[in-house]
Amino acid sequence: MLSKPKYGWTEFKLGDFKSRASYLTNIPQDCIDAFIYGLKNHKPITIFFDAEGYEFYLVSDYYSSYIILDDEETTVYYINKGIKEIAKKFVHDIERNYEAWQLWDFPCDVKRDYDLSELKNLLIERKCENER
Repeated sequence: MLSKPKYGWTEFKLGDFKSRASYLTNIPQDCIDAFIYGLKNHKPITIFFDAEGYEFYLVSDYYSSYIILDDEETTVYYINKGIKEIAKKFVHDIERNYEAWQLWDFPCDVKRDYDLSELKNLLIERKCENER
């Protein structure tokens, strides 16, 4: 879903959608906050991504997700994955490139420690509920 960040950019890929996303928003923290909110409250979530010149939104509920691309025209992409699957992809991508993501919104080598533990616990909790 998210490539290793470089020079304030990451590549976002989900389903048939592929785009760049800029450091102008704090992608890791925005995603953590949204996924935790959605999983805790059993609610759909929306995450805004700035691509500097256009923007897109990830909208996700328990069964499916959509990317709404707001460029010269609005385009909607359907993704056959719910919030839990996408949250797992997000956690995997952040952990895979954790060192680089720590510097995401701090270009001066000041590291930020993203706390994924609450999100990971919620995902484990939801998995156990589904197995009952």
